Amino acid sequence: MHASATPQGRRERKRDQTADHLSATAYRLFEAHGYDAVAMEQIAAAADVAKATLYKYFPVKEALIAHRFQLDIAAGMAERAGALAAHASFEARMRYLLRESAVWHAERRIYLPHYIRYLSDAARRCEPTPGAVTARSDTRSILAAMFRAAQQAGEIDAAHAAEELAVSFEYLLYAAVTGWLAAPVPDLSERYLAAFDLLMYGVARRPRDPIPPATETSP
Repeated sequence: MHASATPQGRRERKRDQTADHLSATAYRLFEAHGYDAVAMEQIAAAADVAKATLYKYFPVKEALIAHRFQLDIAAGMAERAGALAAHASFEARMRYLLRESAVWHAERRIYLPHYIRYLSDAARRCEPTPGAVTARSDTRSILAAMFRAAQQAGEIDAAHAAEELAVSFEYLLYAAVTGWLAAPVPDLSERYLAAFDLLMYGVARRPRDPIPPATETSP
């Protein structure tokens, strides 16, 4: 009954392992020689695969960075699961996660233009990011899960689907990081938190509370 499922699962694991190996090899070369100095041919040779195999998994060099980053994000979420759960409210959890994310992204600043360009190009062509990555970790899915849990707890409005909120927030964070790359002040943490405030509270001015009428006193 399960005979057909087992080979398929084995093939998927093998594909994941190969993609991870290729991206890890590429990242080591980028760290050692610089991103621009490393060619796809060098990556294939160092990974001991045919060039055609590398291009089958990663058609452009930026995709290798995207894969590595998504794996790092998944590992980072697993490492911080306990600390995240220790925060009592959705807002506290999100602010903690955004501060941690800002530190992580700042440490990888030199790669961010390539990563962002890849994601932008993939979105423009309506293409998914590498399949081996999205099957295991997806930033949008992480955000959607956090929004959904907050809706179920009654902490935020459930009028919009959690997935829609995740997409909207992704674009706000994208604007924050691209702005930071162009001008590093204010820092990325501050920009991320401002993006979160914008999503949570909007830009409309809140009406002032009505001034209570003066109470009459007896002469």
